[in-house]
Amino acid sequence: MYLIGIIFSLLATAPGLKIEEVIAHQNMQQEQDLTVEENLHEGKILVLSDGSTWEVAPQSLKTSQSWIIPSALKVEKINHPTYSYRIISVQTGSYVLARPIAPYKTGGLNIESS
Repeated sequence: MYLIGIIFSLLATAPGLKIEEVIAHQNMQQEQDLTVEENLHEGKILVLSDGSTWEVAPQSLKTSQSWIIPSALKVEKINHPTYSYRIISVQTGSYVLARPIAPYKTGGLNIESS
């Protein structure tokens, strides 16, 4: 795991690469079944089971709002100027346009007895 972190850091600093593209590419290369972990802000933010966080394009919100947890997904790189990935529901074939964003903190409660 430590080695992956080092490689990730090197890739992220390579000239011409955006950190968002490196994160998305790394997520696409993982050989695990992706699912929706959290569907936030009426479909605007999707948190996937690999920990990646995605902003959904406004024109795709109607679709992403309908995805219930856990929906099996796959991610594809596409040629779009703003939302350069397509997240596809394996079950229905529906898809949304999205872009990777920094991890979203849900701000869970941290209750400790004093």
